[in-house]
Amino acid sequence: MAEVLFFSYTGNSKKVAEAVAERLNLKVREIVPKLSLPYPAWLLLSFIPNLGVPVNEIEVRSDRVILCFPKWTFNCPPVTALIKSGTLRGRRVFLIVTYGGWRGEQYLERYAKMLERIGAKVEGMRLVKRSEIEDVLSDGDFFDDLKKFLGQRVK
Repeated sequence: MAEVLFFSYTGNSKKVAEAVAERLNLKVREIVPKLSLPYPAWLLLSFIPNLGVPVNEIEVRSDRVILCFPKWTFNCPPVTALIKSGTLRGRRVFLIVTYGGWRGEQYLERYAKMLERIGAKVEGMRLVKRSEIEDVLSDGDFFDDLKKFLGQRVK
């Protein structure tokens, strides 16, 4: 059993997460911050590495989780908070990070290490550039990687 968790401010990560959930017939749930802030405030907070902000509790019932979120400057505070809460401890995780700029690989690696430090096992990662979302969502290889992660047969 698996599920998709996502955080999205502009809608890009939500679009990817919902497409993944629909295509793979998975439950999808949103990571919701307890704070309602304008984008400039979120951007400012994203400059502080490892800063988490309170999020509503999410009960994860699956052993496998696809975690989808945006690359903000150095940090995505709602996702950092979820990870630090230990909610994903002991889970197998596939990371999907949507981004528009630069240094996506380092960002992805930093989150993979953060997850592994709390006891999660990162088994796959994928960057999705904002300008390529439509292409990625029509790419069979993208979904084949996710199917392998889920233990499903790939055609």
